Amino acid sequence: MTEYKSFGEYLASLPEDTVFRIWEYKRMFTPYEQSMRFEDQSDLVHEECDHVYIKDVIILPDGDLLLKTELVECSDIEYYNFYKLSEIALALCTSDSDENADW
Repeated sequence: MTEYKSFGEYLASLPEDTVFRIWEYKRMFTPYEQSMRFEDQSDLVHEECDHVYIKDVIILPDGDLLLKTELVECSDIEYYNFYKLSEIALALCTSDSDENADW
Protein backbone atom coordinates (compact mmCIF):
# COMPACT_ATOMS: atom_id res chain seq x y z
CA MET A 1 0.00 0.00 0.00
CA THR A 2 1.25 3.46 -0.89
CA GLU A 3 0.55 6.43 1.35
CA TYR A 4 -0.18 9.84 -0.14
CA LYS A 5 -0.07 13.17 1.66
CA SER A 6 -2.90 14.67 -0.41
CA PHE A 7 -5.56 13.82 -2.95
CA GLY A 8 -3.63 15.90 -5.49
CA GLU A 9 -0.52 13.78 -4.90
CA TYR A 10 -2.59 10.62 -5.45
CA LEU A 11 -4.02 11.98 -8.72
CA ALA A 12 -0.53 12.94 -9.90
CA SER A 13 0.53 9.30 -9.47
CA LEU A 14 -2.16 8.12 -11.91
CA PRO A 15 -2.02 8.27 -15.72
CA GLU A 16 -3.49 11.52 -17.06
CA ASP A 17 -6.26 9.65 -18.91
CA THR A 18 -7.57 7.82 -15.81
CA VAL A 19 -11.37 7.62 -15.92
CA PHE A 20 -13.35 8.06 -12.70
CA ARG A 21 -16.99 7.34 -12.01
CA ILE A 22 -18.81 10.19 -10.29
CA TRP A 23 -22.22 10.54 -8.65
CA GLU A 24 -23.57 13.78 -7.20
CA TYR A 25 -25.39 13.72 -3.85
CA LYS A 26 -28.73 15.49 -3.62
CA ARG A 27 -28.36 18.73 -1.72
CA MET A 28 -31.89 18.79 -0.37
CA PHE A 29 -35.07 16.81 -0.42
CA THR A 30 -38.54 18.25 -0.92
CA PRO A 31 -40.67 18.68 2.23
CA TYR A 32 -42.86 15.82 0.98
CA GLU A 33 -39.86 13.51 0.60
CA GLN A 34 -38.63 14.49 4.06
CA SER A 35 -41.99 13.88 5.73
CA MET A 36 -42.62 10.54 3.98
CA ARG A 37 -39.01 9.30 4.34
CA PHE A 38 -39.26 7.01 1.34
CA GLU A 39 -37.18 3.88 1.87
CA ASP A 40 -36.24 3.71 -1.79
CA GLN A 41 -35.35 7.40 -1.99
CA SER A 42 -31.83 7.76 -3.31
CA ASP A 43 -29.29 10.18 -1.86
CA LEU A 44 -27.98 10.67 -5.40
CA VAL A 45 -29.14 13.09 -8.08
CA HIS A 46 -28.90 10.28 -10.68
CA GLU A 47 -28.35 6.56 -10.16
CA GLU A 48 -26.21 6.39 -13.31
CA CYS A 49 -22.66 7.61 -12.93
CA ASP A 50 -20.84 10.00 -15.23
CA HIS A 51 -17.42 8.99 -16.50
CA VAL A 52 -14.97 11.83 -16.04
CA TYR A 53 -11.35 12.85 -16.13
CA ILE A 54 -10.21 14.89 -13.13
CA LYS A 55 -8.29 17.79 -14.63
CA ASP A 56 -7.42 19.81 -11.52
CA VAL A 57 -7.85 19.93 -7.74
CA ILE A 58 -8.31 23.19 -5.85
CA ILE A 59 -8.06 23.38 -2.06
CA LEU A 60 -10.86 25.55 -0.70
CA PRO A 61 -10.59 27.77 2.40
CA ASP A 62 -12.83 25.37 4.35
CA GLY A 63 -10.46 22.46 3.62
CA ASP A 64 -12.78 20.83 1.09
CA LEU A 65 -11.50 20.13 -2.41
CA LEU A 66 -12.96 21.47 -5.64
CA LEU A 67 -12.52 19.07 -8.54
CA LYS A 68 -12.39 20.30 -12.11
CA THR A 69 -13.81 17.46 -14.20
CA GLU A 70 -14.31 16.79 -17.87
CA LEU A 71 -16.86 14.30 -19.19
CA VAL A 72 -15.10 11.57 -21.14
CA GLU A 73 -17.60 11.78 -24.00
CA CYS A 74 -17.15 15.57 -24.21
CA SER A 75 -13.36 15.72 -23.89
CA ASP A 76 -12.96 17.10 -27.41
CA ILE A 77 -14.85 20.35 -26.63
CA GLU A 78 -13.10 21.46 -23.39
CA TYR A 79 -16.25 21.67 -21.26
CA TYR A 80 -15.63 21.40 -17.51
CA ASN A 81 -17.79 20.79 -14.43
CA PHE A 82 -16.71 21.60 -10.89
CA TYR A 83 -17.68 19.55 -7.83
CA LYS A 84 -16.85 19.78 -4.17
CA LEU A 85 -15.39 16.45 -3.09
CA SER A 86 -17.74 16.39 -0.08
CA GLU A 87 -20.78 16.57 -2.39
CA ILE A 88 -19.98 13.60 -4.62
CA ALA A 89 -19.24 9.91 -4.55
CA LEU A 90 -16.20 8.98 -6.57
CA ALA A 91 -15.11 5.55 -7.80
CA LEU A 92 -12.26 4.17 -9.83
CA CYS A 93 -12.66 1.08 -11.98
CA THR A 94 -9.42 0.37 -13.82
CA SER A 95 -11.23 -1.21 -16.79
CA ASP A 96 -13.00 2.13 -17.45
CA SER A 97 -9.68 3.56 -18.62
CA ASP A 98 -9.24 0.87 -21.29
CA GLU A 99 -9.56 2.09 -24.86
CA ASN A 100 -12.33 -0.44 -25.49
CA ALA A 101 -14.32 0.32 -22.33
CA ASP A 102 -18.02 -0.26 -22.88
CA TRP A 103 -19.90 1.89 -20.42
